[in-house]
Amino acid sequence: PGWTHTLDPDGVLTVITPTGVTRTSRPPGFRVLTAPPQPPPDPEPNQAPDPDDDPPPF
Repeated sequence: PGWTHTLDPDGVLTVITPTGVTRTSRPPGFRVLTAPPQPPPDPEPNQAPDPDDDPPPF
């Protein structure tokens, strides 16, 4: 019969209007990850380094 506001401990605000529309607001920089990103695979040991990976000469 009215507005519903819910603020979660992680800072996520959920608002439900009297007509049933739900809006969610998250703090800046908040990302929902299903799993942490995996590091890139190690290069093959017999592979020569790529010259484009060298730092600039200055």
